[in-house]
Amino acid sequence: MLEEKIVLKGITVFGYYGVSPTEREIGQKLELDVEFHHDFTKAVVTDSLEDTVNYERVYAKVMETVETNRFSLLETLGDAICRAILEDFSVSSVKTTIRKLTLPFPNNLSHVELVVERKKAE
Repeated sequence: MLEEKIVLKGITVFGYYGVSPTEREIGQKLELDVEFHHDFTKAVVTDSLEDTVNYERVYAKVMETVETNRFSLLETLGDAICRAILEDFSVSSVKTTIRKLTLPFPNNLSHVELVVERKKAE
């Protein structure tokens, strides 16, 4: 078995997430990385897109999840992205990293990063 991973790195999205009313009203830019694992055994033999995970479709699912939901917590968004990918694709696990680039308090941080990992139920 050749279980390897595909990583979509640096996806920039705009969403209405946050606890404060201002964050939820004006929205904010977030940066995402999505990593998923799949058995590539058949794909490396056939060299066929049908035997792997089409990362363009995964990207579309991530964008759909971000654009059609509003959550207070980034934890909830990360969970929703992971679960959507696990439900729609033949992957064994998903890790979503969300970077909040604009923080609602005085700081000298470049960002806050949240990592959510989920595995397919066996």
